[in-house]
Amino acid sequence: MSGKLITIHTSKGGMGKSTLTVILASYLAYVANQRVIVFDCDPPQHSIADLREEEEAGLAMLTQAYEHLTDAELTTKAQPYTSTNDQAAFERYRHNRQQAIREHYPIHPLPFSALSELDMARVREDFDYIFLDMGGQFNAGVLRALAETDVLLVPFTTQQVDVNASIQYVGAIIDYTTRRQLPDYLTIRCFWNKYKFTFARRADALEAYFSTLFRNDAVPVHFLKTRLNDADAGFDRAKMLTTTSSPVVLPAGRYVRRKDEQKPAEWREAQYLQDVVSLIAEVNALFPELTNQPLG
Repeated sequence: MSGKLITIHTSKGGMGKSTLTVILASYLAYVANQRVIVFDCDPPQHSIADLREEEEAGLAMLTQAYEHLTDAELTTKAQPYTSTNDQAAFERYRHNRQQAIREHYPIHPLPFSALSELDMARVREDFDYIFLDMGGQFNAGVLRALAETDVLLVPFTTQQVDVNASIQYVGAIIDYTTRRQLPDYLTIRCFWNKYKFTFARRADALEAYFSTLFRNDAVPVHFLKTRLNDADAGFDRAKMLTTTSSPVVLPAGRYVRRKDEQKPAEWREAQYLQDVVSLIAEVNALFPELTNQPLG
């Protein structure tokens, strides 16, 4: 089965592209046991590659501090840190020891020019999921990368300036596709990120407007059903942002409360990770050969 190339992209910064790339890649690699690779094509900062380097250095220090403990001793050891980030790093180290996770999915920092030199057919043979992280640029290099992409995920946030930017971006992608500068098999799906539940009516109205706006285009564009909640309304997303372990190894903190769409009078509890799993399932459903495969 050929690996699937997924790109989370829009032309505006601050939409959560790199964060979500890491969260999805880490969940698929460490929870669903899929073969994952990430190409960090966001020079000059290469934020994902830098995060991996920082996390591996932290893991090395934790290994040196606790490798003398048996697994049983490590399991019962009290949490030694008061800082949230340090505590999260310790929990990830302990989790990896317990789950025998010793290898991390590869992350390669690349300039855009190097993408065209990749043997993507070979990469697809070796990995189940390939992610591209391209920051907020929109240039010839991005178009070359999108030409290799199977599914393009376009994030929207509840900020009007972000909504406008994402709509313009999708329009540009459709234009490039109709002019055959991008392949017509590119699947485009939009989704709400940093979503505030008080924005529900506005989001519904915008989705209806969006579907009308692009109704007659040859490239179908739809919103995914999953809406990823705003981090500030739920818990510290930094606990999830990791390239070296499962996205969540700590309790998510206080729950997010929101109205059930089917039963408006009732309330239900939801966690960000559940929505991440839901988002992955929706993306997988776009690939018929992956639909019936469990995700761990």
